Amino acid sequence: MRVRRAAALAVLALAAAGCSSSSAPQHAAPLPVGGPPKLIRVALADLLWPLEPERAKTRDQIVVARMLFSTPLRTDLAGHVRPGLCTSWRRTGIVWRLHCRHAGAIAIQLRHSGLFPGAFAVKGELRLPTSEPDVPYKLTEPRAAPPGVPGPFRLISASRTRIVAERNGIRVELRKLEPFRALQLFRAGKLDEAPVPLGDIRATKLDPQLAPALRVRRLLAVDAVIFDPSIPRKLRHVYDDTADRADYQALVPEFEAPPAENLHDRGQPSASQAAIALRDAKQRIPSLPKRAVGFAPGSDPTLAYGTNLLVAAWRDLGLGAHVGGKDAELVRLAAAYPKLAALTLYGPANALVPIAWVADARLVSPRLRGWHEDELGSVDYAGVTFRGPSRRR
Repeated sequence: MRVRRAAALAVLALAAAGCSSSSAPQHAAPLPVGGPPKLIRVALADLLWPLEPERAKTRDQIVVARMLFSTPLRTDLAGHVRPGLCTSWRRTGIVWRLHCRHAGAIAIQLRHSGLFPGAFAVKGELRLPTSEPDVPYKLTEPRAAPPGVPGPFRLISASRTRIVAERNGIRVELRKLEPFRALQLFRAGKLDEAPVPLGDIRATKLDPQLAPALRVRRLLAVDAVIFDPSIPRKLRHVYDDTADRADYQALVPEFEAPPAENLHDRGQPSASQAAIALRDAKQRIPSLPKRAVGFAPGSDPTLAYGTNLLVAAWRDLGLGAHVGGKDAELVRLAAAYPKLAALTLYGPANALVPIAWVADARLVSPRLRGWHEDELGSVDYAGVTFRGPSRRR
């Protein structure tokens, strides 16, 4: 049953790729390089709304937050901490001391967001009574940004579906669009950046028009199942050992990121150890409590699709998994700063089962120069420039 299901999924994936690639002409014209002067047009599947930095959770929401709000510290593309609103920082005993602009506003935001409840300011110095070593990294999180302080870009207009911001004469227009609609507009030269629809990474690589514009980046984020604490531990362990991570890797990140078996190692897991764990778990299934586990449908199309994949495999093994309920949920956990420790904070207390690391695939117009995405999914649009409209490729 399991083999037939996997084969059927593979056929569907190949068919989808074939349909996507066959719709593109074999000798497609290059993508347009023209567009409105000094305007970067970006499609996102999810906009931050309301515009409050502590609400930024997803990759797209974090992109918006980092454009509009200034954090006490920031990280560069290599993941190193750099000055932001704060220009220097040091730890003295059990207190961190930072020299900052708007120190009082930062302290208020850190208390409001719950990031550092004991934060306070004294004569322009921010003080944090904690000896945690990752304090500088935590101060790069969007929720550490005081909302009343001007950010890298000046807000021009905002709504649930469109945000426009400006910096040094360059405007960025962020539009909330469904990925397939964004793809249509990108092909027509009406967008400069668009997400690749679910399941279309391999098809895009074969598309002669889109392939040069494809950017794929493995993010410091993981898709994981969080079980309700009421689910018995031994039942959770069996779900962990029997999770169909191979199918998930093939059909969700499309082999652009490996399966995940823990939050301490970003490498490819051991296939032999996974096979042994699967065999032993199968033997334990008959002795498990007869309990149906209802999985939430998924908060977005990718997670909904992934939930259906996992539940189908667990049902094939005789586990009482089904879609619909609140016993478990597949979620995407994104690191708030570029260290694995940012993900391990989600760990044991939430009864978490990692499934796969996350790959972000985007289409970027050839009219843009200097477009770079870091492993948190952030793009520094202040560093983006334009190619001349006469340039072709």
